[in-house]
Amino acid sequence: MRDLIRRNSGGEMDRLRSGIDQVFADAFVRNWPFSGQGAFPPVDLYDTENALVAVVNLPGVKSEDVEVTTNNDTLTISGEIKMDGAEGEVLWQERENGKFYRSFKLPVPIKADSVDANFRSGVLRIEMPKTDELKSRTVKVRDES
Repeated sequence: MRDLIRRNSGGEMDRLRSGIDQVFADAFVRNWPFSGQGAFPPVDLYDTENALVAVVNLPGVKSEDVEVTTNNDTLTISGEIKMDGAEGEVLWQERENGKFYRSFKLPVPIKADSVDANFRSGVLRIEMPKTDELKSRTVKVRDES
């Protein structure tokens, strides 16, 4: 007959499993390009009546370190987050730095030559007018009877 051994639920196996879960979370979730973390700045995209509008959080980034490229159906935002004020040995670092690149296939064609981008207080706003043929319009129905 086998002896039954009581296991403590807070034992080494639970700590090991928790540690492994944390390693996978840090490796995959934190660095996943669409999580809004890492060197990928978070982007919101809005669809208005006349334009698509992208809003990008880029705190501490200078406008000359950002490039916006558009064509009929793609928006690309790239640049570099540079560390300023770093002196001495790093003891703890949470601020992101390095090159970033985001590219989006847009849901509708835009007028690439009319795109406007402005940068204020660490927020980039890109307004992309829709092509005229996609704008809705009301058609008058003629009575030919």
